[in-house]
This record gives sequence, C-alpha cells and structure tokens, in this order.
Amino acid sequence: MRWLGPFFVFCLGCLLLSGCVSAKINVVDERTALENQILGSYEQLDRDMQLLASVRAADPVKLGAGRHRLVEARLRAIQARQVIQFNADDVDELKRSGCLGESNSGKLAGHDCQAATDPAVKKRLDRLLESENGAREIILLFIVAESPDLTEKNLPQLKQAFVRMRREDAKAGEWIQLDSGAWQKK
Repeated sequence: MRWLGPFFVFCLGCLLLSGCVSAKINVVDERTALENQILGSYEQLDRDMQLLASVRAADPVKLGAGRHRLVEARLRAIQARQVIQFNADDVDELKRSGCLGESNSGKLAGHDCQAATDPAVKKRLDRLLESENGAREIILLFIVAESPDLTEKNLPQLKQAFVRMRREDAKAGEWIQLDSGAWQKK
C-alpha cells in the first residue's frame, strides 16, 4: 500500500507532462477520389482487355442505341489502353534519355535532347507523342462518360489529378513540368 502513493504521483506527473506534447501527422501519400477513379478505370480496362482476348464482343445490332454508344466508348478506351501499354517501353526509354517528360496538362511532351537530332528518333518521338496523348485523352473522356458523378465540367479536375499521378509516378531524373510551366528533373 505504501507504494500506491508514489505510484499515483508518478502517473499524475506523466499525465500532466503528456498534455504538453502534441503530435501532428500529415499523410502525404493519400490519393484523392479522382486519382482512385483514374486507377480504378485503368484496372477495369485491363480486365476488359483480357476478356476481349478470350470472348467475342457484344453484337452492337442487338444492343440499344445508348448501350451501343457505351460499348463503342469502352472499346475505344480499351484500344487506347492497349496503345499506352504498347508504347510503355519506348516512352520509358525516351524519358530516361531526357527526350520526353510529363507536362502540366497531363500530356507527354517532347524535351530537348541530343538523341532528337537524329531524324529517325525525331520521327519516333512525334509518333509516340501523337499516339500516347491521343490515348490518354480517350481514356480520360471515357472515365467522365462512364462515371455517373462526373460530367465534362469535371474534366479539368480529372486532368489535374492525372497530372499529380504522372508526377508521382515519374522516376528520378525524368522531366516533369511544374504548375508554373517550368521544367525540372524529378
């Protein structure tokens, strides 16, 4: 019983001292709802690509006009996703060499580099920029069309979420464009 008094004083002291300390936790890697929507749409398109490889697509004649448009939009988005996957190795290689970077508009952009002086590389860059940026735009428009809570008015916010994701995914040494328009290596 004698030790109960000093123990009580000790506990009370700890409580008083702990009130002086506060901890603030900032979660920096939390994805926004739009970023999760983009990721979810990419994953769904990947699953759809696998299904299309093994099953015949729905007959558009048997579908209603509205449903037919959605099926066509989904097929265009799946094709766009295939383009992005097909381009991935070339895009990664040209990002590493400094010829490509992620712009602040969500598009892939050309960047001055030594390799671009070669006409064959320049032609390859132009082809990649056109196909990659076209595919990205198709997928973002599909996300808006497929999502009941998004409209075309939400497209700028969706693009900004996409820009944040592309910046986060950029590897060290790759070019990214800041909101100010300035380019920097990550």
